[in-house]
Amino acid sequence: MRILIVSLLAGFLLVVPGSGLAHAKTCPAPAYPSANGRYTEGVKAKHIGCADAYKLLTKQYACRVKNGPEGRCVKLVMHFACREDRYSDFYSPSFVSTVTCTSNRKKVTWSYEQSKTVA
Repeated sequence: MRILIVSLLAGFLLVVPGSGLAHAKTCPAPAYPSANGRYTEGVKAKHIGCADAYKLLTKQYACRVKNGPEGRCVKLVMHFACREDRYSDFYSPSFVSTVTCTSNRKKVTWSYEQSKTVA
């Protein structure tokens, strides 16, 4: 009977991974590249280091503002596909955006607030 219990327990441990779960780490929000905006939260990075996540933020920002203060970046940035969800009141002088960039298992998420008039 004890052999059966030990066998079942060993089989259960093989099916349920313990430490194999990857948790997203939170990196401190870096300085915003423009005086007319700010990062609103820490950067969430999964399967990628904070230094590389910061490089992605900087490159995505440069790509985005090429089209003006309310520009968007619709191409791959450092092999990441990025999408933005923006929120703004029609009369508000600024907008808040949540950016999610993914590449295979890597994922970086951050939020920023920026003025609509000047980049």
